[in-house]
Amino acid sequence: MKVSTRIAALSTVALAAMAAPAHAQTAQPAATDEATAADDSLGLAEIIVTGASSGRKKMETSYAITTLSSAELQQRAPVSISEVYATAPGIFAESSGGEIGNNVYSRGLPNDNFRYVPVLEDGLPVWEEGAGAFTNADIFYRVDQTIQSAQIVRGGSASITASNAPGGVLNVITKKGTADLQGLAKLEWGDYDHYRGDFSLTGPINDKLRFNVGGFYRSNNGMRDPGFTGNRGGQFRAGLTYLLDDGEIYVGYRKLNDRNIFYTGIPLASKSKGLPGLDAGDGTVVSPAFRNIAVPDLYGTGTTSIDLGNGVHTNTDTFTVTLDNKFNDWLSVSAKGRYTGGVVDFNALFSDQVAGAQAFLDSSLSRLQAANPATVRAGYFNANTGAAIPTANIANGLTLVQNIFSTYVDVDNLVGDLSFTAKTGSNTLTIGYYHSQFTQRQQWNWNNVLTEAANQPRSIDVFGLDAAGNKTIGLTRNGIVGLHSNLQDFRDDVTINALYLTDSFEVSSALRLDFGARYHHVSKKGTIAQSKTVNLGDPSTVLDDAVTVLSGAITPYKFKTGEWAFSAGLNYTFNPDLAAFARYSRSFRVTPEFSQWFNCCNPVEDRIDLVEAGLKYSSRPVSAFVTVFYNNFPNISFNNIVAGAPQTATAAARSYGVELELALRPVEMFEVNFSGNLQSIKYTGFSGVDGNGPFDFSGNRIVRQPAMTFSIRPVLHLLDGKVDIYSNIMHTGKRFADVSNRIDLPAFTEVSLGGRWNIADNLSAEVIVTNLFDTVGLTEGNPRAGVINGVNETAFQGRPIFGRRVRAGVTFQF
Repeated sequence: MKVSTRIAALSTVALAAMAAPAHAQTAQPAATDEATAADDSLGLAEIIVTGASSGRKKMETSYAITTLSSAELQQRAPVSISEVYATAPGIFAESSGGEIGNNVYSRGLPNDNFRYVPVLEDGLPVWEEGAGAFTNADIFYRVDQTIQSAQIVRGGSASITASNAPGGVLNVITKKGTADLQGLAKLEWGDYDHYRGDFSLTGPINDKLRFNVGGFYRSNNGMRDPGFTGNRGGQFRAGLTYLLDDGEIYVGYRKLNDRNIFYTGIPLASKSKGLPGLDAGDGTVVSPAFRNIAVPDLYGTGTTSIDLGNGVHTNTDTFTVTLDNKFNDWLSVSAKGRYTGGVVDFNALFSDQVAGAQAFLDSSLSRLQAANPATVRAGYFNANTGAAIPTANIANGLTLVQNIFSTYVDVDNLVGDLSFTAKTGSNTLTIGYYHSQFTQRQQWNWNNVLTEAANQPRSIDVFGLDAAGNKTIGLTRNGIVGLHSNLQDFRDDVTINALYLTDSFEVSSALRLDFGARYHHVSKKGTIAQSKTVNLGDPSTVLDDAVTVLSGAITPYKFKTGEWAFSAGLNYTFNPDLAAFARYSRSFRVTPEFSQWFNCCNPVEDRIDLVEAGLKYSSRPVSAFVTVFYNNFPNISFNNIVAGAPQTATAAARSYGVELELALRPVEMFEVNFSGNLQSIKYTGFSGVDGNGPFDFSGNRIVRQPAMTFSIRPVLHLLDGKVDIYSNIMHTGKRFADVSNRIDLPAFTEVSLGGRWNIADNLSAEVIVTNLFDTVGLTEGNPRAGVINGVNETAFQGRPIFGRRVRAGVTFQF
């Protein structure tokens, strides 16, 4: 569908909304009584709009949910949307990639990125396939001061009202127009040349029409300085809210134009220590030496330039229209539409191979001698200056082959959600229809570069040398050691149609029963470009003797499936302070396009059973939310790319555990919050065949997830509440980098410290120090070397968390 057609379709939604009957005003969601909220540190009195057919108090929900107010978000100061997710127990997030491209795991469900936990903005996805190749949900959204609150549903109930959400869902609720003029401006700076400005302004235009506008702009080097400005850009949002007699219409626009540096693993001296000159906390092998590299284009008929300085450049436009309206006392309608279009230009350096400097030369010699028999040895040269580099001067004695991923993604997504809710006595029934249609074109032009184990390293060439020391033939050219290590051109057209139903019945004032079902139909079609191998004809090097290029031929594909999800739960309120809930869900995940592109893996993960039960308690000194869960995952779609080829396996998994949120406020000046989980997460089956033969790792721990995580967050309120001092102590248990459980990632504890000073009624200052003690903690190994069978490389490669960082800011509000 063309962009103009999609905008026209969205306009039709808006016109239909304006033509609907007008009866009453709808309040901003998640509002609570201030006195109640003051006695309720876990927000159990908050109104929940995520996963529910109609707003209800958190104490009344029959599923596990974590909520964050705008004040809590301000205090926590998350850099990325994954860090927002990480505030919920049972959710483990790896945020070591930077502001984007991170991984979020839920209750042991065994795949990475945002595979089972989509991100919604005001109830609609920020991008339909938030776990696709180079379309992680966090690439399409940034955290800023236009967020009103965040609600994180954990467990299978999310599958009924959201696409592909067996692990839960994060719904970000944004600020809308207000009855009186309200504003916020914040300036922030940090110790990595970090400068950022945020603003938000809401207010009335007249009695019926309100506005909101806001956003941010940020510039910094990145939390590992690559020698250039790694992050630059921002997000802008504007909207209008028209009040009906018994509802509202909202029309909004969001522009995201942002460049972000993405980090993967670096070589380390050990799993707890960096190398000399390559610090684990702030070192990076991204370098100005790898900017503006000329490589062959997709067809090998010309050249194109790849610039790591562009980073991951997201340039998208999002238009949203929503209607919430009551027809009468028993029937209401909710209509939502969203169009997102634009491009993601993904340029990043990925860890690949590491070898001893002399060993790398030795392994290259036979290839150079075959190309030129006069060659007797090989040597290193600076790719930028041409100067010879003695092998002994290669930093830390290690030669690295790094992969530059250059992927261009053109995206286009139209989403609509229409539901009707009928309330008759003690019963609330919702029937809805969801439609999403997206197209994308992805072009991959990946190439390998040669470098050393140093911070902002040199780009290195290798040449064969004759007996007199003269160059005979090149292994590389301008630092490039592999052309078109992965070359692809994919086109997809995906249509999703879903029908869903939820029913909530109040058996008594204490007991509420909930039921939900969803039928989800997916239809995909597209093309996959075919390739061939050619000699590009440069006689000075062996680099281009056999290069993959596109042949011009394409292979079409089609795929269809229909899946069901069910969920049933109950909530029993013993008294206003104590409630219990239980829920069973059966869910599914239609996997991303990877399975069709590479014909490699199971396209549907179905028959996912999810069980949870818990207790909620709220009082002035103590609030608690305790959940136990059990997940059975019989049908995992496992895939990973190693050496340009996908690895696959037949797999199943099971997990169970307990999650705890606890808030204690014994006196006015002190409070402490605890959030954590303990879980058993294992593959009940994991077998297949790779280059080493058959394997079976059934019974092993699920890859990359800890058995235990917890955070403790004490807060001191001083000077009659004018000063808050807070800390966050976050522990991450031991994990494994591979399914074989050969490569372990040790447990670590990260401490952050912050403070906020209310200088005046409308002026405050804050400072936050993350990773106060410069702890080294690893979130992954080197997946390019193997996720199924881990490889003990010459030097361990892993992705550490960021070292100590300081940010300070001043906020003005009215």
